[in-house]
Formats: sequence, structure tokens, C-alpha cells
Amino acid sequence: MKIIVDSLSLSEAVNKVIKAISVKKSNPVLECIKLSAREGALTLTATDMELSIEKKICAEVLIDGEVLVPGKFFSEFIRTLNEESLALECADGMNLEIKYGESYGYIRCLNVDDYPNVGEVEDKFVVSLKNMDLKALIGKTVFCASTEESRQVLKGCLLEVNGNKATMVALDGYRLALCNKELVSSSEDTFSCIIPARSLLEINKMLGSDEDEVTMKMDGEKLRVEIDNTVLISRLIKGDFINYRNIINKDFSAIVTISRSQFSEYIDRASLISRISKNNLIKIEVRESFIKVESNSELGNLNESLPARVEGKDNIICFNGKYLQDFLAVIDDEFIKMNIKASSAPCVFTQVDKDDYLFLVLPMRVVG
Repeated sequence: MKIIVDSLSLSEAVNKVIKAISVKKSNPVLECIKLSAREGALTLTATDMELSIEKKICAEVLIDGEVLVPGKFFSEFIRTLNEESLALECADGMNLEIKYGESYGYIRCLNVDDYPNVGEVEDKFVVSLKNMDLKALIGKTVFCASTEESRQVLKGCLLEVNGNKATMVALDGYRLALCNKELVSSSEDTFSCIIPARSLLEINKMLGSDEDEVTMKMDGEKLRVEIDNTVLISRLIKGDFINYRNIINKDFSAIVTISRSQFSEYIDRASLISRISKNNLIKIEVRESFIKVESNSELGNLNESLPARVEGKDNIICFNGKYLQDFLAVIDDEFIKMNIKASSAPCVFTQVDKDDYLFLVLPMRVVG
């Protein structure tokens, strides 16, 4: 292999694909990036067998070929170079020479024949939607996915397609987020799959202009997304997702309408105090025309009143402040509803003028 490539383009491409290299030290090959040069392009590929990212950039290809370089070291080395163009050459498959200006360096390569073949994704299910809608589906739900290795099904988000509507759901046992958006098109009227949260976060970074459209292809085993010469392939999570519909309350003893921005400010201040304690507890007291937000710790306490429209009974309910902050960070509605059934029952936050988003959170139990 012998090529000349723009250093900035190479650095940006490396930064994209390196997110897919394995962080586990069990297989050195999966810690590598494959460089493939042919037909006026350099293709960089990284995979940990669960997530694969491939990025193609323009290059002057003098000799076709492939090499396998240590991903982290290659990334850090390329990042230090300030030359506009780089010459990469590997004659023996074992050592990659990198020339920059009047200088050069060598990187020891691994056997490219040992690199796994990611494979193709059949077009069994194909959906298209606007970038802005996919950003909303991901951004408003993925933070609720579980991070525990023992709960693999909950480490992803459920994607359901029903007619022209897409629903994405994530939950971790303490909170649940649900978002609905319209599809541009779908090859099937109904289907569902569980997409790893990690893959969705990388897809979200790839998305460009809001009005552009993105197409996702799935075959029951894997998902494929291609955007601006970047291809992401992710394994889907096998298993049955929790029946989330049975978790969401329908009947409430109080419905509280509040300003989202004001509520967010109050919760942020309360969290400054509550997070010092181990439980991060914030108490919300619902009264006839206002709510009180209270938090306490050994360093101080806070008690603030926020005007609200209250329909129903007075209530007192306690939350983990971080869960409320995570939720409030992803919505931009002017007003939101807090739907309370009881101090020990899940609380459901909904929109006032729309019905395409829902956040459910379990209250904290207070002893004594």
C-alpha cells in the first residue's frame, strides 16, 4: 500500500472510527484500525464485533493495499502531526511508514488477514425519517438505558414501527422515556427491534442537517446506517423488552402544570445541595396553586415555591435529583405536566400541547 492523504481528513476519520475499537484486552486485532486503499479512496474500519464504523476519505492511491494498525497509538500519533499531507507506505505488511515533511516514522502492523469480516446487512426492514426526528428519538430516550452488564436487554432502546409512526423507549428500572415521531417511509407496517444505546449515541453524532433524511436498514440481527461516507453497523440486542405499557400509569390524583424553565432552575439549585448527601433526594410538595421544592444536606438546605396550576389533591413526593435533571435537559417545551398518582407510585411527566414524549420516574422512599 502506498498513498498520499490530507492529514486533517485522516485525523477526523480516525476519530470517527476509533469509537468502535474494543476496550477489552482479550483480542489485540479488535484494538486495531484497518486501512484499505483502492480506487482513489482510503477506507478506515474499526469493530469490536458489536459495533462497526467505516469511514471513506479521498486519497491519492499510488499502490492498492490493506494494513492493520494499532488503533489508539495510530490515533494519538496522527493527532500530533501538523503537516498538510502525509505519505503512508507499507511494502511488507508488517511496518507502516508515515512520512511528514522531511521526517518519517514507522508503526508496527498486525496481520490484516486476521481482521474479522463484519458482513453485510440485508434490507429486510428499511425505515427513513428526518434527521431532526431521529435526533429527538435518540436524545430524549437514550439517557434512560441501563448501564448494567447483567441487564443486556435494557442496555438498548426499543424501536417500534407502527404504520407511519416510530416509537423509541428506554428504561433502566428506575425511569422510563418514550418518544414518538413520524416516519418518512417504512418497508413494513409493524416491526420492532432493540438497538444498543452505545450505537444510537454514535448514530446521533453522525446526523447532519435537521431537514435531511436518514435511512436505517435492519435484518433482525444487525442495523446499518450510512451518512456522508460513514457506515455504521451494529448488532441488535436479542431478547424480549419489558412490557413498558403496563408500567405507565393512566389514573392520577393530581396533575400539576408548571414552567419547564423555572422548574429546571429550581431542581438545579436543589441538586447542588442534595447531591452532597448520598441519596440525592429532592422533595416536592404539591399544594393548591404552587409546588414547594425542598432539599437538605449537612452543608445547608433549600425551600422554594414555584407557581403552578394544580388539579387534584395535595401530595408530597420525593425524587432522585439527577433523574429530574437528565429529563429536563432534553426537553424544550415551555410548560410540562407532572402527573402524580401517589407518593409511592411512578410519576409521569408529559407535554401540555403535544403528546409525542413521556418521562416516567419512580419516587424515592423516605424512611421516618
